[in-house]
Amino acid sequence: MHIVFIRGILYVCENKDAVPCTSRERNERMNLRTILGVTLAAFSCLVAPAADAAPTADKVERIQLVNNNHVPQKLLVVYTYGNGPFVKDLFKVVKQINEQDRLPENDRLKLHIVTSGGDPVKDLGIGAEDAARYVEINPTFKSSDIWMQDCMELCSAWADGKRVQAVFDSNRGRGLAGLPRALATLWDLVYFKNPATQMSHGDYGGNLEVTPFDDIMVAGNTITASCKAFFEKLGYSGRLATPDTRWLTVGHIDEYISFIPTPHAPGGYSIVKADPVYALELLTNIEDGELDRLNRSDREFLLRVKRVLNERLDDPDAGRGTAEGDFVTLNRAIGDIIEKNVGELKQFIRAAANDPDRDIAEVAWPSLYEGRGGTRPTGCCAFLPGVVNLTVVRNHLLVPACHIPSFDRIIEARFRAQGNTVHFIDDEPYHASMGEIHCGTNVLRDPNRTILTGRQVQAVQSVKARFRSIHND
Repeated sequence: MHIVFIRGILYVCENKDAVPCTSRERNERMNLRTILGVTLAAFSCLVAPAADAAPTADKVERIQLVNNNHVPQKLLVVYTYGNGPFVKDLFKVVKQINEQDRLPENDRLKLHIVTSGGDPVKDLGIGAEDAARYVEINPTFKSSDIWMQDCMELCSAWADGKRVQAVFDSNRGRGLAGLPRALATLWDLVYFKNPATQMSHGDYGGNLEVTPFDDIMVAGNTITASCKAFFEKLGYSGRLATPDTRWLTVGHIDEYISFIPTPHAPGGYSIVKADPVYALELLTNIEDGELDRLNRSDREFLLRVKRVLNERLDDPDAGRGTAEGDFVTLNRAIGDIIEKNVGELKQFIRAAANDPDRDIAEVAWPSLYEGRGGTRPTGCCAFLPGVVNLTVVRNHLLVPACHIPSFDRIIEARFRAQGNTVHFIDDEPYHASMGEIHCGTNVLRDPNRTILTGRQVQAVQSVKARFRSIHND
């Protein structure tokens, strides 16, 4: 008799070639079989399918996206050639969040790494103890495709009155095509697949967002008709806003809008918008040395843009017809597009929430774009790393470093006062390919637990209202 493990299951096997044994040996083997039989029965209970396994998609009543206020469990990223420093920075932030927030073991945030090969823990110099606490390597799937957000939306579903974790496969194809199905199997998620077959950018996870608390889905108007109909049929009819994203090359809403949970904002969250006009205003008065961290080409170009901006204070036609003048014109036009779409989104939220007088907090972050079209922008993407294209983990914001210190200070100051911690991360491997941190990461969240509660938000708003009434503000 011998003992083997196959796919994690214990087996007890007879050795047919064994020599005859004594009665004592036979009794000992029988006792061993009894012990192993009990062990095997217990072990089988661990590996057998759970009675409450995730339902199939056809048994689901509705799909519901999770939002940035839901408790994060795993931060997902691909580790491959060229993005090692980025992944290591993510690990450092994950460790800091766990230790700074003193998260208990059952709330521990893990960095879940899909690798293209090799040993990320060893390659990145992560200590064994830290790796055991804060890192896990996907055991079944490998890829070098770095766009973790685009292939799926980790979400939730309602079935039999329960909200369970789910995944929406965007049907993107390419290297991560099989990951949503692999994660559904690994983590027992309800699996949905996009009915659209165009493999359109507009159906990718970076274009599918949702507001905290009021559950308004926001997808850029690059979403395909069949994908939009899918979400409307499964719960978002009348609750799906489609701001304009056709002026962008990639065409994702996360390129100029994010939602940050905060008890200081009415409704419990702020709309964070990219603001190129604000960035131009800052650039007009910036010290030249503030641009020293940029690569030489970008630095010299922005210095020329700064010169044009200052010349236009006296001559509105300064720089007309030059690349620098066209850049200024383009970013002012993009500012108008973003302002218009954020205003319309706020009106949509008020109508969907049946609260026409609702105050919705809005925060502007300096951002610059490049593209074509002048006053009619097209084919645009972030010139500097797009700071709005961030990842939210608890009350921590993982923000692309734009390498202009005064820009970073403004971003950090605006949220430190609201209780958020900002972590600036160099995401050059993503930015160079028209993406940022949100595009390259994904988050598995607990759909039944939130960081902020409605009661906490109401308490803060009550204090602010009382302060305003006392000071006649």
